Amino acid sequence: MTTAVCFNCVEDSYLKEIINDEGEPLRCSVCGEENNNAFTVEQLGKRIEPIMREHFCPAQGENGDSMLTVVQEVMRQDFTFDDEIVDAVIDSEFCRPGDGDEPFWNETSTYIEHRVKPVHYFAEWQRTLDELKGNRRFFSPAAKTLFGKLFKDVGNMKACKASGEKPFKLEPVMRSLPVGTELFRARICDSRSELQDFYKNPFQHVGPPPKNKPRPAGRMNAEGVAVFYGAMDEETCLAEMRPALTNEIAIITLETTAPLRILDFSLLERAHGTLSYFDPDYTEQVEKHAFLRHIHRLISQPVVPKREADYLITQAMSEYLAHVHQNPFDGILFASAQRENGTNIVLFAKPDLLTGSLDEAFSVSYIFDSIRLFSTTSIKYGHHRSDVIVGADKKLWIDQERGEEIGDEWIR
Repeated sequence: MTTAVCFNCVEDSYLKEIINDEGEPLRCSVCGEENNNAFTVEQLGKRIEPIMREHFCPAQGENGDSMLTVVQEVMRQDFTFDDEIVDAVIDSEFCRPGDGDEPFWNETSTYIEHRVKPVHYFAEWQRTLDELKGNRRFFSPAAKTLFGKLFKDVGNMKACKASGEKPFKLEPVMRSLPVGTELFRARICDSRSELQDFYKNPFQHVGPPPKNKPRPAGRMNAEGVAVFYGAMDEETCLAEMRPALTNEIAIITLETTAPLRILDFSLLERAHGTLSYFDPDYTEQVEKHAFLRHIHRLISQPVVPKREADYLITQAMSEYLAHVHQNPFDGILFASAQRENGTNIVLFAKPDLLTGSLDEAFSVSYIFDSIRLFSTTSIKYGHHRSDVIVGADKKLWIDQERGEEIGDEWIR
């Protein structure tokens, strides 16, 4: 009996539509239905082969995946007859070994996905930053256009919560923090008199800067704009202070007083794993998500003094998500650069901040008697050796996967 799969048994929405439009009634080897439009394994192999060739290449000494794994990755699901699909992909390749042709597909070879270089997004990012610095600081048309593309349909995106999970274990990148969610915020204590002030009014002195205090610029806020920087656990909150040895740190616990709509950048950067290889816009979407990974790394890094102008674009992004996006967010979650697997949170102030209190503006309240004092006794550092290339023009390029760029382009 011919092995076939009907459109109802395919999970990928684009492939489902293709099989329904181009298939014919065959007995499905998955559900046994005979009246649904279906593809034979041979037809499936012919449809998959050019897509695999476009997005994958031989590993050539690198750690790669088998053809079976690549087929399952492209299909976004497993079948009991995956080995037959692999054979069909190999058979569908036009290759003449007698004429010296080398087959592209081989069951004994391994393959890797092409590295994505979102060059046009970097160029647009730089143009937007230039406009914010020297032309249109407020209501920048370039910023609105860029962020409109990056965060289009973000409320419908889903991703695997942890790397390595199967694609069907998905969570929305838009999270809702329920009432009573605990958040943590800390401040370094420089003197005993300052510590006394902390304990007299923990929220006022350890919480976000009040309206009558200076609010320096940060990654996600312009100077004078109030945002809440915190962490989702105590250890991350302490690490994010980047304390020196013997520093004393006061930390408080707060809880949310209203449901908060939060954009999770850790999930957002993995949302590309749910894209369909059969989507005509697949490459564009992958490039977008590669750039979102860059943004995630950017907002996770600490602010460098005297380089505040470089953060104009992430500050503009913050205002876009809080006030311009079709469905505004109350804040974002992002990975901690100071503690592995730690998560930071930024909450945006509600528009009524001018008339409301800080706890009302951020929908958080101080948990009574939760202030604690810590002293830093040890610091652990981790290091990664990056590959560096010196170009003919003396520019330095650092490997894309783990390092930051120096210059105006990224290379591997």
